[in-house]
Amino acid sequence: MTDAGAPYQRKPAYEQIDKAVELTRQRRYAEALAIFEKNLPQLSSHDVADKRILTGSSSFYGLCVAMVRRHYAEAVQYCNLSLKSQFMEPDHRANLALVYLERSDRASAIENLHAGLRIQPNNPRIHEILNDIGTRRPPVIPFLSRANPLNVWLGRRRVRKS
Repeated sequence: MTDAGAPYQRKPAYEQIDKAVELTRQRRYAEALAIFEKNLPQLSSHDVADKRILTGSSSFYGLCVAMVRRHYAEAVQYCNLSLKSQFMEPDHRANLALVYLERSDRASAIENLHAGLRIQPNNPRIHEILNDIGTRRPPVIPFLSRANPLNVWLGRRRVRKS
């Protein structure tokens, strides 16, 4: 508890968690995971500032868990924790999309990336992820479904030509 006249002091754990978030953005997941696991338990669920830091960094922690340990269900839970409390933050959508991509769930990843773009249309991180995974070309015969054998065959022929 701080005195009324004393300035608010950030806990040392906050600085470390900020560093872990930055390492996660740089794709240095193992280093970030070690910092998260050392500092997240120090935060209290009763302190409002701690709770804000905890929920804001949970999606980054979840991304590290997915990339390093391959515990995808746990990672999705951490990402969803951040989304529930900070649903207007597109970085949480991007982190959840990366978890989905890591577990080979492209449809859910793209759905989350588009949801992030609805919140912030010019988000460079989301656009970078979308560019990395690429987009599908439209079906050769648009009024037929993608799964139609004729579209599949023509699509394969189109790919061979290009």
